[in-house]
Amino acid sequence: MEWLAWISGTTTLFWLWPAASRFRLLAAITLVFLAIKAPLSAVLLVLLTLATAQLTRRPTMSGAQTAVALLPALACLIFFKVLSSTAGDDVLRGTIIPLGLSFYSLRCVHFVLERYMGRLEAKAFFDLGEYLFFLPTLVIGPIHRYPAFDRDRRRHRWDPALFSEGLERLVYGYVKIAFVGNFLIAQLYSDWTGGLAEPESRAGLYLAMLGIGFGLYMQFSGASDIAIGFARLLGVRVMENFNWPFLSTSLPVFWQRWHISLTSLVRQYVYGGISAVTRNPALSSLATMVAIGLWHEMSLRYLLWGLYHGLGIIVWQQVARRLGPLPDEQRILRFAANFCGGVVTLHFAMLGFLLVRQPDLATMAEVFGRLVLGAG
Repeated sequence: MEWLAWISGTTTLFWLWPAASRFRLLAAITLVFLAIKAPLSAVLLVLLTLATAQLTRRPTMSGAQTAVALLPALACLIFFKVLSSTAGDDVLRGTIIPLGLSFYSLRCVHFVLERYMGRLEAKAFFDLGEYLFFLPTLVIGPIHRYPAFDRDRRRHRWDPALFSEGLERLVYGYVKIAFVGNFLIAQLYSDWTGGLAEPESRAGLYLAMLGIGFGLYMQFSGASDIAIGFARLLGVRVMENFNWPFLSTSLPVFWQRWHISLTSLVRQYVYGGISAVTRNPALSSLATMVAIGLWHEMSLRYLLWGLYHGLGIIVWQQVARRLGPLPDEQRILRFAANFCGGVVTLHFAMLGFLLVRQPDLATMAEVFGRLVLGAG
């Protein structure tokens, strides 16, 4: 309810304010929000905005200058991720990282790299601040890009249809989180499955795996819906973050539909950069998934989770390349292949979510052995 109050209050003030300075007002509201909720994050965001604007002010940027400009955001992100991963308690892990840091630090990285590639001009502190201090996407993403944001800012106007879309997305998001995620999955499904099988049995682990995977999707995609809806209430279109990922027919497609704003960003800069240098798609895929894993948490378990998905993508692509495409007239075979691919992709992703939720490597190995190998 508190977040709804921020949404309604911000939206009302935003549209009542003079059009010429609405986004400056929004940045100020965001700063107030952070100052109340996470003062350290407010200070960090101000400093990162100053550093990024100052270090990218040159008309063109060399590789060395780009590395220096990337350092503040990456150093903050890595420092707090490592600090969080060393915390023994799961609750502490979630509170050590300053609110929103995982998302606005990557926006700084995105801006610096786009400046290096010559696709963006230098921006003053307040212009860059309007992008980085954007309240709808501050806490949970999506990691929207600067060009799209700047285009909407320059063409900004009242659009009743977009406002209506925003209200609908807010409803969808809260239904996903509160009704489907918290009530249907976390309560009813958990109670139902608890009476079907012992939690440590193979069947119990399988049912828990499905609950974790679908619950995570509802929570995360619901939060993204709320952020997207909030942005549309303000007249800004933010990129989609999920596109029915559990209906994907292959693992590479899954990662084009899950957390799209993050995966597309990492794919562009990590996969694209390594692929351009090495001409090795397998190494590029592996590095991309490791980067995504470590972005979530600088820990061995998330490193292994990234390797798990990276190797899965490599194997999938090798098998698909060897089998080749099915002829268009083989509709039954194509349907069967897509169905089997969807089942495998779903369970592969779900297993990864279950394993990475375990507290240590020994427990991960034990759960894998019981569920996949039937051991124990």
